Amino acid sequence: MEESIREHLAEIALLIYILYPLLKRFWDSRKKKQEKRGRPPEATPSPPGPALEQKPKPEPAVVAKRPTERDFLAAAQAALDRLRQETSRLLTRARNDPRLTRFIPALQEDLLDRLDPIDRSLRSSPTLSTILQETTVLRGLEALLQSLKRMVQQRSHGGASILDIADTIADACYAPLLDLASTQRLALRTSQPVAVTGDWDRSMVPRFATTRVGPVRLPVGFEHSLWRWPGIAQEVARDFYFSLEQLEPELRARLGLPLEVALPTSSAEVDGPWLRRLFGAWLAEVFADAMGTLMLGPAYVEAMRRTLRNPSSPQRTAAILQDQGRIDGHPPARLRLYIATRVLHHLGRHQEAETLWAQWEAEHGDARLYYLPVGGQWVGLSDEALHSIADSIVDDLLQTGWPELDGFQLLNIPGLAYLHAEHAAVERLLIALSRGDSVRADARWITAAAVLAAAAEPTLHDAILDAARRSIVDLRKRTEPSAKPDRPRRRVATIGTSLVTSLRQRDAIEEAILLGAALKPYQPPRWR
Repeated sequence: MEESIREHLAEIALLIYILYPLLKRFWDSRKKKQEKRGRPPEATPSPPGPALEQKPKPEPAVVAKRPTERDFLAAAQAALDRLRQETSRLLTRARNDPRLTRFIPALQEDLLDRLDPIDRSLRSSPTLSTILQETTVLRGLEALLQSLKRMVQQRSHGGASILDIADTIADACYAPLLDLASTQRLALRTSQPVAVTGDWDRSMVPRFATTRVGPVRLPVGFEHSLWRWPGIAQEVARDFYFSLEQLEPELRARLGLPLEVALPTSSAEVDGPWLRRLFGAWLAEVFADAMGTLMLGPAYVEAMRRTLRNPSSPQRTAAILQDQGRIDGHPPARLRLYIATRVLHHLGRHQEAETLWAQWEAEHGDARLYYLPVGGQWVGLSDEALHSIADSIVDDLLQTGWPELDGFQLLNIPGLAYLHAEHAAVERLLIALSRGDSVRADARWITAAAVLAAAAEPTLHDAILDAARRSIVDLRKRTEPSAKPDRPRRRVATIGTSLVTSLRQRDAIEEAILLGAALKPYQPPRWR
């Protein structure tokens, strides 16, 4: 059998080669006829011949199930429960750790208390739009919780001591503004400044303005340089600017300044009105520098001069930068220093203002203009033109009553301005700090005195820095609430016992009789 197959192998192969296409065509035509009649096609038998490689059949596509309203509701409730549990754990930790005390209001009022109405809303057969709206709120609260966790983590490790010092300085700078907001019932959202380290975006400040927490970013090098300490006042001022409801839009409306300023296409557009609009892009920074100078006086300007100077490239300090075709939000360093010296003149520190400006100009002698990029080239702007506009804006900021501040001028906010009495106190403190001694005073005046002392004797910078740190740490320990509970006052058992005790004090009886006679309304005598 095998021999016969071998002999006729060629004929068999030729026969299969001829018959296979005919059989395949026959079965295909039969299959099409059955499909036209509406009957399911019969399985096509495999034609005789060698087994052919079959292609794998594609798996049917899995159609994703569209989430229903019940699914959205279950996801929102799960997110709410998870957020409540995490917040409760962090709140318990904050109550048991003195380093985290300042987070308690935000965790309780800004997170947990906001979850209760959301919980009630989700349990009351909400519509799909309501569920989606509450889900959006939960996402915002989740972002807030994650930011608070980052702050808590920073205070739970090695950098907590420097954060405590920054918190104390920020509290002192913010205290007059918080007092004003409390007494005048201003719509100030922030009530708890919290120092943070790291690369925190500036946009976080207005985002946090809906909470108690006001993040205060530490300037780079804060721990090792006194010249960075006054930057806390600027951060506090910036937070106040964004946290006081309607302050920014109404201030811009009063001053006639836009929010953004586009780069000019030609130098012909750069006229007087355009130069004034230029300050609209810088308004937040101008306000922050003005307030920082009000809080710390010459120390703020001295620190600004040292951190912003660039004698090797003076033109850079006078360059107006751009950001994607618009004016950048930061004024040139030279203009910032000029604005700060203008505020010093309002504080009566004329000699310090002139000295600081002369020092700046001497270090940057080649910069006598401001430089604006126009059409790919730098165009020089007269410093007199920009300085005169800056003078008018600073004068308006400081001397005009603010409707947002219940009519107060910035110069007249109680306890805010660095005036002659404050300067005299700072001069006394800087002598002790120069000797390396700890001092007892407000953290603002310790900061100002340390900066001026280091400026007068730069070689003693590190010793003065250490003395200032010790002074603020001692101040924080004295102002922290005692962990020991107060002793209960001894109470008198009964009213009768209290009366008998008071009758034994002759001086008290006489004083009570005189006081009663003084307070009793006058009655004319009656004659019988």
